[in-house]
Amino acid sequence: MKKSFKDTAVGKFLGRAAPSVLDAVGDVFPPVKLLQNLLSATPLEDENDREEMMRLLKDYEQEELRMRLDDMQDARDMQMEALRQDDKFSKRFIYWLAAGSLVAGFAYVFWITFGDIPESNQRFADTILGVVIATIITTIYNFFFGSSDGSKKKDLTHKN
Repeated sequence: MKKSFKDTAVGKFLGRAAPSVLDAVGDVFPPVKLLQNLLSATPLEDENDREEMMRLLKDYEQEELRMRLDDMQDARDMQMEALRQDDKFSKRFIYWLAAGSLVAGFAYVFWITFGDIPESNQRFADTILGVVIATIITTIYNFFFGSSDGSKKKDLTHKN
């Protein structure tokens, strides 16, 4: 069973040194950037606490990156297993899904760029555009061609 955020090294430290930050994030595993923003609004007075927090955040960030990369590797391993099957649908499903999602995503980008959008729907359309670009299109490209996170991991392993 996965432990809650307050039971991690960062969570325990925040519970002691900055309980208001821990209260703000609750029991979710917040991204490092959010923790950094919350800590900048609630600075730590003790120099040792600041140094320890920076070390813990760096470790937390590396763990967050490792989990993201492991998740992507699991998806790639799943695809490798699908390629070993004789069923052509199973073998090609990920490619059809990716192609369909990219076509739909680019169609939406084209429509939002050149189509007429009523003023009352502008914010809604912009929000969906951000999701399409930042999530759908970017994730598909990262899955098939790698990501900058993979480059960061490679750099980290070469430095150690």
